[in-house]
Amino acid sequence: MNKYLYFLRHATAEIIRPNQLDIDRCLIEKGRLQARRVADFMQRHNLNVQQVFTSPYPRAAQTAAIVCKTTGFPGATEQPWLALETPVEQAIAQLQLLWPTLAEHTLLVGHEPDFSLLISRLLSTEMAVVNIRKASLSCISVSEDLAQAELQWSVPARFM
Repeated sequence: MNKYLYFLRHATAEIIRPNQLDIDRCLIEKGRLQARRVADFMQRHNLNVQQVFTSPYPRAAQTAAIVCKTTGFPGATEQPWLALETPVEQAIAQLQLLWPTLAEHTLLVGHEPDFSLLISRLLSTEMAVVNIRKASLSCISVSEDLAQAELQWSVPARFM
């Protein structure tokens, strides 16, 4: 049975200020609006997600929280393997580990270039074949044990 993974890159965050760490960046108003736009898109298209996993970084967790609250999806669970610059092999290993309990429709909220690399690897290519823009939503169907995957669609926030 195929499962569907939805990849949502975090929405627009603040620019790094002096003495601020990248990990601490939060959403700005534009980002909050983008997250609500994604949620509205998901509702309009009857995308019903049963599980939500997010990077622990505030900008991703905030994006996930807005989407979950607006859509009524279950609250997001922070996953260290969705943090920025997690090696793709580690992310795939975590997905394989989670596979038996992974819902049929699961939303992952994270970062670039991690998502482009992960999606590309799931699609069986070493080259990045997609560019995941801020607040864009991409869907891939994945066969048992991540053996085969197929890109279903990818929509940037501005087209939602």
